[in-house]
Order: sequence, then C-alpha cells, then structure tokens
Amino acid sequence: MSGTSGQAEPKSWDALERRYGFAGLRDIAERDTLPKLKDAKPRLANPSPINALYGGGCFVAFIGLLILIGFSSTFGIFGFVIGLVIAFFMARPSIAKIAKIQIDRMIADLSFRDSVFAPLANHVGLRYVAAPGGGQGIVAQQSREGFFQDSFKRLHEALEEFNGQDKAVAAARASGLVELATVIHIGGADEETKKARETGLTRLEDGFAGDHAGLHFDAFEVVRALRRTDDGTVYEAEHALLIVLELPRPLQSTTQLRSKKIGWHKPGEADRLERVRLESNDFEDDFQVRSNDQVEARFVFTPDVMARVIDLAHGDQVRATAQGDHLVVALEGPNRFDLTSQDTGLDSDAAIRLAIQQIGEMLDLVEIVADVFGIRD
Repeated sequence: MSGTSGQAEPKSWDALERRYGFAGLRDIAERDTLPKLKDAKPRLANPSPINALYGGGCFVAFIGLLILIGFSSTFGIFGFVIGLVIAFFMARPSIAKIAKIQIDRMIADLSFRDSVFAPLANHVGLRYVAAPGGGQGIVAQQSREGFFQDSFKRLHEALEEFNGQDKAVAAARASGLVELATVIHIGGADEETKKARETGLTRLEDGFAGDHAGLHFDAFEVVRALRRTDDGTVYEAEHALLIVLELPRPLQSTTQLRSKKIGWHKPGEADRLERVRLESNDFEDDFQVRSNDQVEARFVFTPDVMARVIDLAHGDQVRATAQGDHLVVALEGPNRFDLTSQDTGLDSDAAIRLAIQQIGEMLDLVEIVADVFGIRD
C-alpha cells in the first residue's frame, strides 16, 4: 500500500479553503475553536463508564477499605468486626463518589467536543454527533437497574442529548466492522440483554453526518481492540474511522475488502464468498476482495474508489463491506479528531487543520462513490 502509516501532514489554510464550501473555516477556527482549546483538559485515555464504576472505582475503594480493615484489626477481633461493618456501609458510596469524578469528565467532554466541532461541521453543511448511537447497551440497562442507577442515569441522559446516527451505527454493526466487546455474562440473561451489554462496551465517538454529491453519509470513530491476523500476527488498532455511505439502490450481494496484512471480518462468511480479481494488478498486491457476485463487486470497488480509499487511509490498514443499502469503509489508525491529545505532536492550529483536511478527504470518497452510481450533483 502506498504511503506511510500514520496521520497525514496537515495542509495550509489557503489550500484547505480552496475546496468548495470550506472558505471561512479559518475565521471560525481563530475566533471560536482556538480559544476553547487553550483551556481544554486532556481527554480520558479510556472513558468507559463500566471501568469508572466497576473498574477503577471499585479498585480504589477496595484498596481503601482493605487498609481500613487492616488498621482496625490492630485493635483485636472487636476492631476487625467494626472495620468490616464500616467497610460494608462505605463500599457503595465510596465507589460512586470516585466514579462520579470520571463520569463528570465524560459528560463535560461530550459538551466540549460538541461546542468545538459543531460550528466547523455546520459551516460545511454537516452535522457533528458527539455520541453516535447514544446511550445504548449496558449504559441504558444500568440506568434502570443495578447498584449505580443514578450515576448511569446521568451519563445516559448526556449520551442521549448528544446522540444520533442510529441507522448508520446499525449498518456498521451489520457489516461486521464494529466488533462487540467480549463480556463474561453472569446469570441467566437473555440474548437481547447479553447483546446490549456487549454493544454498550464498544465506544463510538466523533460522528459527522450529512448529504453530499447526492449521497447521504455518516462517519464516526470506533475504539477497537487488538487484532490478530490469520498468521497469528497481532496489530494494534486502537481507533478506526468508519464511513457509512447510504447507497441509492440496494445491492444484491455481499462484498468484503481487506488489506492483506489484516484479517477478514465476519470470517464465518468465508464459505459463501469467493475471491474477486480486481481490475488493477497494483491493487491485487495490497488488497483482497471476496463476494458472492463477481460483477457487482467490481462495480462497487472500481479503481477510482480503491485509489480514493488508499488516499484516505494514508498507509493504514483498510477493510470494507458493501451489502444491502450501505457501503461501509473502516480505516484503522490513529485517533483522527483528537485536538487535545499530546500524541498528535501538533499544535492546536495544525490539529484543527488536520481534522478539517480529514473531513475533506471523506467527502472525496463520497464524491467518487456518487460517480460510480451516476448520481453526483
């Protein structure tokens, strides 16, 4: 695959604003975005509500209570019993209090990111969604039951306030490109409840949605686990950008594409999907395609579409699924819209330019697919 793995070099403001509809973004960034970033707090490395309550909160509270019990035991068996009683009554409120700090940061981060990205997205005719899919899964479940209903209820309400893209999220899950977390299910929960738990542990963030070149599209980031390829090699992929294009007419087949250095998604479908030879030998060196309709597969993944996907990936691994009403493309790699992370190595102005450039590259892909279906405005 051409290019160097990692983020692209951000273009200048002059180059970015030459794109139709992008003029004026620099003024918005200087007037609105940059001042907000000056006081921005670093994002949580793993903003998981489950870890906040049942992970870190439990661990810190447990250590504290052990220390309490150990200290009380120095006063003999009576002190030990008193320590156990105090620990019993302190455990739950201690965990909730510790977790509240992280949950408050999660909610503040949703609001902050909406305030930063919404003006930029709106200017180019898009909508920013801070919490794609909203408060579904285990967050919704735990807001109605469990030990920490009040804490989860606050988070659920915040996720619902900044939600959206439900249809695109469902299409992405159906494509096999959003793996659900592995959960140990305790008790006799039904399959729907188990799936809800797994769904709620898969983080989705930084959504963009809109209509462009005659097509509706959605894009959002999914936090991914480590991936093991067919030969046993493990590749880190903490983030993936998913682009979901709503096609003007449904496809009759299922077609999957992947970079050769990454494993197939939904491997159980391998028996009914056959290898497709691409039109370009250059792409054959880097990608594999399989489908149950050779003609339709080559209709969707044309050389122009493949070239645009490569440009958007900037050397990172790619997978895609075309089925039904949607084409879903997943691009492994860095967190593409993290304006405050120290990992980017960019100052705030460069980070904003890179995010805007990435939005433009997504629109380039939409335009090429619209051309394939003959509907581009």
